Amino acid sequence: MKTTLIVLATALAGISSAASSSSASCSFLTTITAQASLNALNACPTLDGTIEINGDAIGAVDLGAVESIKGDVTVTNSSSITSLVFSSLANITGSLDIVALTQLSNIDFTSLSLVKQLKLISLPSLATLNLNKGISKASHIEVSDTALSAFPLSITDIDYLDINNNKNITSLDLPLETVSDTLILSFNNDEAEVKLDNLIWASNLTIQDISSLSASNLTAVNGSFVIAYNLFDEFELDSLKSVGGSLRIINNEELKSLSFKDLTTIGGEFNMVNNSKLSDTEDAFNEINTIRGAVNIAGDFSNFTMDGLKNVAGDFSFESTNDNFSCDAFDQLHDNNDIKGHNYNCSAPTQSSSASSGSSKSTSGSSSKSGSSTSGSSSGSSSSSSTKASNGAFIKGSVGVGSLIMGGIMAALI
Repeated sequence: MKTTLIVLATALAGISSAASSSSASCSFLTTITAQASLNALNACPTLDGTIEINGDAIGAVDLGAVESIKGDVTVTNSSSITSLVFSSLANITGSLDIVALTQLSNIDFTSLSLVKQLKLISLPSLATLNLNKGISKASHIEVSDTALSAFPLSITDIDYLDINNNKNITSLDLPLETVSDTLILSFNNDEAEVKLDNLIWASNLTIQDISSLSASNLTAVNGSFVIAYNLFDEFELDSLKSVGGSLRIINNEELKSLSFKDLTTIGGEFNMVNNSKLSDTEDAFNEINTIRGAVNIAGDFSNFTMDGLKNVAGDFSFESTNDNFSCDAFDQLHDNNDIKGHNYNCSAPTQSSSASSGSSKSTSGSSSKSGSSTSGSSSGSSSSSSTKASNGAFIKGSVGVGSLIMGGIMAALI
């Protein structure tokens, strides 16, 4: 009886034997570097096992007869492969990794609809991807460093999707509703517009280097949420109610306006720095009542309010370079022990000539307090009070001496 497990090294006879087998599934543990071996592989409708195709002796990979991949197929490390044909491939229940093919210009996935894992990575010449039916169900997809101008998807749920460093992609309009692990859309074309208006929740979400963002129905990010290095001047996420991990809004140089009007809870760190044009957040964060990590916010803020804030579990650092900002509200939260971290700092420039060191308060630990404004104000107040006391004492002393002198003169005259 013919075995269904064929170990291929260079033995083409083994492949031929598998191809002629009555079994629809062929299982291999092999590395293919020659065109003849590849042609024999195409006789199997279903590929199982572990197959790697590599090297510079293959020009085109035609696996047009393969309908299903149950095992792990990798096509990698070739400067000669120019095209991949998987025109009958309908489902990948294992993995298909296409990596580091410098001359690959097109892939035919005409029939592909179901994907467990698909990786298209380091394919700088890949400009054509035929997804005629469109992927309707997927678990893990990575598309990185290609020449693609689009990556169409019709899926609503996925575990992991990472589309990054594809400089020709200018639009990503994805019908996703849930992302159970991670969604990363980063460093594609600078002008890329991202629409995620069907997205309800994601476990981890990273948005970087895009020109516009729309996610009108996003309600929750269960893990970390990163919004960084983008070129948009405004965005609204007014349906977002909770971030389970950290919220990082950093290095968005054009950002002037943002809104999180329903956000109540941040489960980790809240980090917002290097957004140089953002000066007035208005009521963007007024519904936040709990931050379970540290707070690190810095910028040219004239107005930054968090009226609903009741509990910060970690350290707190807020630095404004704007003359019109006051730390009073945050100082009050700290004094009320609503900010519980070991270190507290809130600082802003001077608001009047009487407070030359500016408005600032910082603490390190529960028992020691120092800071240019509070200690400066305190010392300024105490210094001023002491000066007044001195002047008062001096005036009172002068009057007393004068009275004694006048009394002596009058006594002498009498």
